[in-house]
Amino acid sequence: MNLFLQALLTSIIVWVGFLDKAFLHTFFYRPIVIGPMVGLVFGDLSTGLEVGAAVELMFLAVIFVGTAIPPDETISAGLAAALACATGSVEVGIATALPISFVGQIFRQTRNSTIYEITQRQVDKAAAEANPKKVILWTSIIPSIFEYLFFGLPVFVGVYFGASYVQSFIDFIPTWLIDGISAGTGLLGAVGVALLLGSVKDKSSWPYFIVGFVFASYLGVNMIGVALIAIVCVAMNYYADKKAMADVVYEEVDDEEAKSYRVITKKDLWRTFRYALAIESGNCTTRQEADGFLQGMIPVLDKVYEDKEERAEAYQRHCELFLTEGRMASFCIGISCAMEERNAKVGDIDVDSINSIKVALMGPLAGVGDSLIHGTLRPIMAGLACSMAAASNYTSAIGPILFFLVMTIVGMTVRYIGIFKGYEGGLALVSNLQQGGMLDRLTKYAGIAAFTVCGGFISALVYVTLNVSYTQGDTVVALQEVLDGLMPNLIPLLYTLLMYYLIDKKKVNIILLMVFTIVLGILGVVAGIL
Repeated sequence: MNLFLQALLTSIIVWVGFLDKAFLHTFFYRPIVIGPMVGLVFGDLSTGLEVGAAVELMFLAVIFVGTAIPPDETISAGLAAALACATGSVEVGIATALPISFVGQIFRQTRNSTIYEITQRQVDKAAAEANPKKVILWTSIIPSIFEYLFFGLPVFVGVYFGASYVQSFIDFIPTWLIDGISAGTGLLGAVGVALLLGSVKDKSSWPYFIVGFVFASYLGVNMIGVALIAIVCVAMNYYADKKAMADVVYEEVDDEEAKSYRVITKKDLWRTFRYALAIESGNCTTRQEADGFLQGMIPVLDKVYEDKEERAEAYQRHCELFLTEGRMASFCIGISCAMEERNAKVGDIDVDSINSIKVALMGPLAGVGDSLIHGTLRPIMAGLACSMAAASNYTSAIGPILFFLVMTIVGMTVRYIGIFKGYEGGLALVSNLQQGGMLDRLTKYAGIAAFTVCGGFISALVYVTLNVSYTQGDTVVALQEVLDGLMPNLIPLLYTLLMYYLIDKKKVNIILLMVFTIVLGILGVVAGIL
């Protein structure tokens, strides 16, 4: 396959990754998936897996919260994996990942504050006309084209024109620098694991970190086994709390009253499900997810409002600022569908309350989605995928495939429940979640799982070997063997805890810690320690 075709396919993979961020959110866009996909394009799955895993660990627990835009992991993984495959140097590919991620960050900020502000104005005009085709055009179709122009095209240019320059640069790089980058990469996992530990709200779960560490480091249990142990720990806590949960009385919905005026069918809700997949498409700085929310509401608004003027008013209601976790936004859409239907058919709803409810739910739903999906499940599954790839010596893609399937199923299930149950149960559904401390317990269980798995990650994702020995009598003793005798994975454990201390207590920027770790690896090789 010639370089032109490889560059084109790589740019398409990255483009699909950004479309996934905007629409499906199957987490295809994560480095652990993008890396091996690019590797397959270049006929080098092993390099793609290794680079993808390394970049994934850099951004393991980085969460896109609110309006903040972190360095971009998708374009970073795509371009770094392509350059690594084209040049045959994993280390150089990894070294280029971080600066590329900053370029992606700048592109995303520019896109949101310029192009998407323009498309937002067009959506406003379409809403005033109650024109669903134009809303979809400016919410989904036009932004999809710009996703390629901002991210796919630069990747094509970088791979097609940049690979030869990178190869020429590699020829002048000394061996010690390559080895140093490799050594630093082995420690990079500590930054990702520490960031995940810091993101867990319930710090009372620290003992489970020890459980995971002991099973993995002392007993040699692999990460699948550690994940099963985490599930057992969560189950034990759940059954201990079951009695308290049984005492909670939940609200019931008056189904007979609802049936008397409802005209929305399951077919309509499925259309809403499909339309609402665009919740994060065309997100501008000033309105965020408003366009995607409006697109999701189109099937219901078009059906319940027969008068075009009333329909236009309803369209415009949903052009206001909206921002919460993308999957959890489906609950707001489902509830809004029920309220708009009642307003249209019964007329006893204060229309201002529809947006008020949305605003009131944004924070709680964001807290649940960000902490449980992005802050717990995604990094745990990504870490498992990385450890499975490393355990196979970067020859098997089972880990990334498992990650993709689990995250897709979870994301789509949350969206389904949000729209269908949100419509059926309305506010009672959210109220029931908040009663009896259910959300607090979910946070607690997430913390238990995260700490247990993080303990296992120490042996699976953080690795370093000391090249130091000393003479004791007539025997040459390797320091690494002595430390392993005291405690397996002692240095990875201590370095991870140091990173956690610097991130959580001292608030040191993680980018600085990544650079520090790479430099430490280089200095260690130069000094002959690593």
